[in-house]
Amino acid sequence: MRYTPFLIVPLLSACSMSFMKFDNDPLVQATYATDATKSSVMAAGGKPDSEMVVPEINGTCINYTLKQDAESMPFYVAFDKNGKRKHYGYITCQQARAKGVFSQ
Repeated sequence: MRYTPFLIVPLLSACSMSFMKFDNDPLVQATYATDATKSSVMAAGGKPDSEMVVPEINGTCINYTLKQDAESMPFYVAFDKNGKRKHYGYITCQQARAKGVFSQ
């Protein structure tokens, strides 16, 4: 039991490192911009994998799959009715909705 922290910390670090691997992706960089809009994000990321209506924010949410080397990672971006970025993260729109992200 006393060695448990030594086993958990590397696993948590590996997870956080996976996210960092994608931080320089043009889509992610466009999403991080303070003035990000749906058109600027889609210009950087191209056609999304899917899109869904999000009544909670009176807008839409788009899903992408980021790929680098042999790794892939989901990434979502949600926009209000004016096309301004509201939420984003390394999960899918469906997972964000299930976590209550759009209700906050």
